[in-house]
Amino acid sequence: MGQTVKSSTRPLFSSTRRWLRPWRLGLGRLGLGRLGLIGLAMAAPGPGFAAENTVAVPAVPVPRGYIDAMSWTDRAARAGDPRAQYYLGVIHWRGLRGEKNPRLAADWFAKAAGKGYGLAQFSLGLAFELGLGRTKDAARAAPWYRLAARQGIAPAAFNLAVLHERGDGVARNPAQAAVLYRQAARAGLAPAQYNLGLLYVEGLSVPRDRVRAWVWLSRARDGGYAGARAALAALEKDMGADELGRAAMAFSEKARR
Repeated sequence: MGQTVKSSTRPLFSSTRRWLRPWRLGLGRLGLGRLGLIGLAMAAPGPGFAAENTVAVPAVPVPRGYIDAMSWTDRAARAGDPRAQYYLGVIHWRGLRGEKNPRLAADWFAKAAGKGYGLAQFSLGLAFELGLGRTKDAARAAPWYRLAARQGIAPAAFNLAVLHERGDGVARNPAQAAVLYRQAARAGLAPAQYNLGLLYVEGLSVPRDRVRAWVWLSRARDGGYAGARAALAALEKDMGADELGRAAMAFSEKARR
């Protein structure tokens, strides 16, 4: 008899304010230094991310400790639980039970991704994007990022935005990139807030708007992205007292929502 399990939006191994540690960050030289691809070993979404699909899986005894949890994950994954399949992929990706094995990790991500598990879809896209466990192919990464982004996985939206902005594996579409940056920024992803702020500074695919730029760069700074401080300092040199006042008011109103 199977049981119905709602897949979690929180990964097994999360890192709250240390997201930059597992990410591969490429700093571009566009404008003030647009942030490039986020290569995130595993997604770390927090509150506000959309819930994923409800799936029917076989009943597996609940683990009671770390060793038991490893065994449970393996049994549940082989029984067809997409959440466990994703976690088992994490284990192999990070080498938490022996040597790192990106190929085997990607295999497990593919099983879970095929069942609609958003974090696995993102991770499989990342495997293609980075060429870890899969042949490097941005064109094959993009559809998985797109599926994950539709489920509210913000890093997937960010990575897909970068691909559209660069025309890497997909048609170059700066307007779509801006839409995806905004999606990830509204979900609280600081690098996306930074990039969106720079779009408003430069007037690329969005109206040039220094007030909105200041608001998004301030949110990126408060979200822990250190590069936002320098961008804010440069922007403020070109803003008058009236603009800064309106920006501070807009930032305060967003914070109260």
